[in-house]
Amino acid sequence: MTAAVLLVLIDAHTECMKSWVCDDNGQNCVWEDVCDDALDLPAINIQEPKPLPSIELKPLPTLNLPPLGTKKCEWKQVNGVWMEVCE
Repeated sequence: MTAAVLLVLIDAHTECMKSWVCDDNGQNCVWEDVCDDALDLPAINIQEPKPLPSIELKPLPTLNLPPLGTKKCEWKQVNGVWMEVCE
């Protein structure tokens, strides 16, 4: 029974999502995987149209440590919405 529960937990959310990730001004956008975990599988590469840049101000940087498996986090526009992206 423990193995079945483990398989369900592993399969629950293991795929990245392809998104447009842009710099501070909504320019220089790159089509790349955005993952919740460093162990997530790459997404299927079906490119969507590039979104318009967000008119919202860039959020202030956080003082939190980056998640395990990443080196740094910074705010970037992902599909036109500000998100903290860790690499």
